[in-house]
Amino acid sequence: MKASPRQQLLLLDLQDLDTGTARLTRKRQQIPERAELESFAGEMSDVRERFMSAQRELDGLRADLERIESDVATVAERRQRDERLLEVSTSSKEAQALQSELDTLAHRTAALEDRELELMESVEASETRFASAEAALTELNERRGTLQAAIEAAERAIDSDLARTAKERAGVAAELQRDLLDLYESTRSRVGIGAARLRGNVSEASNMALAPGELSVIRAAAPDEIVFCPGTGAILVRVEEAAA
Repeated sequence: MKASPRQQLLLLDLQDLDTGTARLTRKRQQIPERAELESFAGEMSDVRERFMSAQRELDGLRADLERIESDVATVAERRQRDERLLEVSTSSKEAQALQSELDTLAHRTAALEDRELELMESVEASETRFASAEAALTELNERRGTLQAAIEAAERAIDSDLARTAKERAGVAAELQRDLLDLYESTRSRVGIGAARLRGNVSEASNMALAPGELSVIRAAAPDEIVFCPGTGAILVRVEEAAA
């Protein structure tokens, strides 16, 4: 295939833009905050489990305390009723029964109040643990939000660069003759690089010096003849000749 030196130089511009696109794509995938955010998964799971466990414990203790408080109130109402009945009772037998029940209720009240005190202390300790777990979860969510915002900002900047590069690439591609562009694309898809410079005796496709025989064959080719890197198969653009 033949193509003017100017057309061949455009291949280098196209390759530079494709290399830039690949670099930007890797940069987008490797945003530092993304890896840090992904590392949060295990920590977030542990902190969330700690928070939910503390919440379940606190809810259970509060429910137990509410039941005890209800029982205390019920016993208190029963004692008040019996005391009123005892005050107006005219039967010694009835009075004795009421007093016996009052004694039982007094013991019941003491036991309930002791349990109520224990539960109040447990609730207070549980509230402290819950507050600590809640604070840890809030802090982690804030850190995650900060990282997510940084990722989104970086993605917007990179996407802008990608869009600009794509526009520039479309402009360069439009200047290339169709068969040359097709050759470049097929070469790039096959070997990973479409075109590279030949500087002196060094192919930038392989970053190696060509053997004397390989170099003499390439130098003998006409300036508009398409030549290839013997090591990689990429299109070689002879920059000195192309520039001349």
